[in-house]
Amino acid sequence: MAEELNYVTVKFNSHNLPNDGVIYEDVRSQQETWPSQEQSGDVEEIYDDVRSKELPCNLPSTFQENVPKLSLHTPVTLAAAALGILCVILMSVIIAITLHLNSVMAEQRRQNVNLTAHMQAKLELLQERALELSTERNQLNWTVGQVLRFDIFPVKDLCPQKVLSLCKPCADNWLQFSSKCYLFVHARFSSEWKTWQDSVDECKRKNAQLLLIESQKEQEFVTNHTWYYIDDKHGYWMGLSKNEDSDRWNWSDGRNLTLAFWSNKYYYKKNSCALMSKEEAPKSLDNWTKASCYMKNRFICQTHAFAN
Repeated sequence: MAEELNYVTVKFNSHNLPNDGVIYEDVRSQQETWPSQEQSGDVEEIYDDVRSKELPCNLPSTFQENVPKLSLHTPVTLAAAALGILCVILMSVIIAITLHLNSVMAEQRRQNVNLTAHMQAKLELLQERALELSTERNQLNWTVGQVLRFDIFPVKDLCPQKVLSLCKPCADNWLQFSSKCYLFVHARFSSEWKTWQDSVDECKRKNAQLLLIESQKEQEFVTNHTWYYIDDKHGYWMGLSKNEDSDRWNWSDGRNLTLAFWSNKYYYKKNSCALMSKEEAPKSLDNWTKASCYMKNRFICQTHAFAN
């Protein structure tokens, strides 16, 4: 069977891309006649070895602009973008909440510090006030104890204007020694001198008592504040007398005589009252004498000192 080959040139043009396309050339056709085809009169052409000639592919600008836009608007891209925006919003909210909480906690700490400092200051003030009240209570108890030592407390004499803080240990013209106050009645005229009992009564009117000696130092103090007058038989009455029933010497407050500074001069058995006599010189601590209770002399009163 004879075979006939024909070469033709085929050109395919794109309807959508005018003036641009691919030209296929050098197409060889092989015509084969098949028995069935010969009978039917049809001829089939087979093309092989089609070679194309590439032409520059210049897409329209409209198509090029639409390509990236189509890729950005896909559902996956939109979902990813939405998730990204949501994450940014959530992070912003979390950061804002964190900053707010930190600010609130910092303010709370500051308030706690201020409150602690305020409470500490209040506590210190209360402690100081409690200490002051305790001191005032102790002072008041001590003052009450001091007042109770007096049978009659001389408010006008010891506390001017009746103010406790203005109270003084001894009244005017009284001398203090240790816890006692002493009034030395140095009367110049005999008309002002008194018997032993009158001296006791005069001291009582002054809320005091006639002199009681309890120590050698007290004897020294009294001796240094008395002096000689008229003669060596006169002196200063003390609150010491002899009990006629027991024939013992007792102080005016009822205590027995345990410490004495007797002088051997002018001793008379019947004399029942004690007198602190004075000599011109030298001064001696043993200056007690026994005298008649009706003899008139100077005297010494004593009372408790008030200290605040």
